[in-house]
Amino acid sequence: MDFLRKESDNPNFDLWLDELAERAKSGDKLIWSFLYQAIREADSGRLSWGFHKRLLSGIFHVLSRIGDSQSYRLFINYVKSLDRTIPIGALELIGDLIPTFKEVDIDEIISISSLNDPFKSAFGIYALAQVVLEDRIPEDKVEQVKAFLRDYHNPSYFLDHMVERTLEFLERDNSDILAFVEQLAS
Repeated sequence: MDFLRKESDNPNFDLWLDELAERAKSGDKLIWSFLYQAIREADSGRLSWGFHKRLLSGIFHVLSRIGDSQSYRLFINYVKSLDRTIPIGALELIGDLIPTFKEVDIDEIISISSLNDPFKSAFGIYALAQVVLEDRIPEDKVEQVKAFLRDYHNPSYFLDHMVERTLEFLERDNSDILAFVEQLAS
């Protein structure tokens, strides 16, 4: 951990993160131990977004590249356990990466969005919006997501525009999009 913390400006840094992701995918327990340690240190504030943003964003990208349920759980548990705010850019990054996971628990994302903590709630909305925009909402959850978004309000993070845009996307006429794509193909 100390090595990567100190060497985050090294030109080989991204290659090292790629290697970490590949080794974690193959089940390397040492790498998984490192990932858990990195998230614990981020959670405790020993790794802060202010001073270690390249390392932390790299760790979250590694988790999203792994994309399995274990990395998803580590990712989500980090957000659920946050007891301090992080920069809005970090919040957006983490939310943007959620759709990259193979399995996304929509009910859990809605649950996080429903929290009284405006910061965690904002993360949930960012994540939910990205899952919607990536068209990853299961058909049986669309009405639940629409109903939730219609009633959502978080004055701390000014998410009204994002919520409106997400609702518009959910309420679009899919036949028009299909016709448009068919026109492009012909």
